[in-house]
Amino acid sequence: MKVSFGVSLSPGTPLLHEKDKQRFMDLAKMADDYGAEAIGTYDTAFIGGDAYVRTTLLALASSRARVGLRPTNPLTREPQVMASFLASIDSLTGGRAFMDIASGDSGVLNIGLRVASRARIEDYVRCVRDLIAKGEGTYQGRPQRVRWSSTAVRPRVPISICAEGPKMLHLGGRIGDGVIAGTGLLPEVVQGTIARIQAGAREAGRDPTDVDIWFTTRTSLDEDREKAVQNVKASVSSILNHSMRFGLEDKHVPEDLKSKIQTYVDGYELYDHVLQEGRNPKWMDQLGLTQYALERFALAGNAHDWIARIEQIAQAGARKIWVSLRADSMDRQTHYMRILGEQIMSRFV
Repeated sequence: MKVSFGVSLSPGTPLLHEKDKQRFMDLAKMADDYGAEAIGTYDTAFIGGDAYVRTTLLALASSRARVGLRPTNPLTREPQVMASFLASIDSLTGGRAFMDIASGDSGVLNIGLRVASRARIEDYVRCVRDLIAKGEGTYQGRPQRVRWSSTAVRPRVPISICAEGPKMLHLGGRIGDGVIAGTGLLPEVVQGTIARIQAGAREAGRDPTDVDIWFTTRTSLDEDREKAVQNVKASVSSILNHSMRFGLEDKHVPEDLKSKIQTYVDGYELYDHVLQEGRNPKWMDQLGLTQYALERFALAGNAHDWIARIEQIAQAGARKIWVSLRADSMDRQTHYMRILGEQIMSRFV
């Protein structure tokens, strides 16, 4: 069964030294050579480094995979700035740029802003598209213009909507070139997610098959299965909060866990976001939610575990997945990239 892979690369710290830059680019080239359909990096200054710099390095290091931000948000970058960036990356790669957009998380909340509404996301996407296609648009009632649009490689750079709740999934189906679903990997969740996206597409008069549907995972790869599971808990603790913070309705949450999940969300510590030794993984464990969160959101274990889980979720309909390689050093990331490419991706690409 064919499965497409997107690989998220995130060094975790600013790329301050030449050797760090080269290792980061080497990882991108490896992912590209192993057949990744897309390579991306997060856009949050809270965690470390500048996403525009990292994306440029990804563009320079790769030759075939799509390259872009996953995700950005409509609050920390003006549409004019974003459109110029996307057009530049598209030119640098000969038409391989993409952008994923979400409502905002650590990069937004840690500067005192509220996450973006669906209406604002739609307004932002429309403006960025208009700027690239015709050089002018409006955002939040303000005019935006650029002088370079006639030189753009493509009049439209693909923009996907990151979605976790039913309304965002519907929006993604309605306006997105694609949807990046963070709803989880359980079969009933996968099937329900696809149905909501396709309903949004039909409402907009679109062919549902025109929407590129990807599922994002919280991943950890290690020869030691238990170590891999331990290493993914902080990441899983973040998606459990992020996916449930605006309510639990229509999110396939078991009735006996709803009150516990709401308690977890209410007590989530933002500053400890994806921090392995932070409060959130401990809080998740205290409430008895860890196993459920791992089963729903995680792809963790050794290569054999990954292959078995990927086959399972592909059978349910998730045949395009985003994975990441988290490690305490670039050397370890390189080691895991080799396992990912040679033992796992080679089975499906």
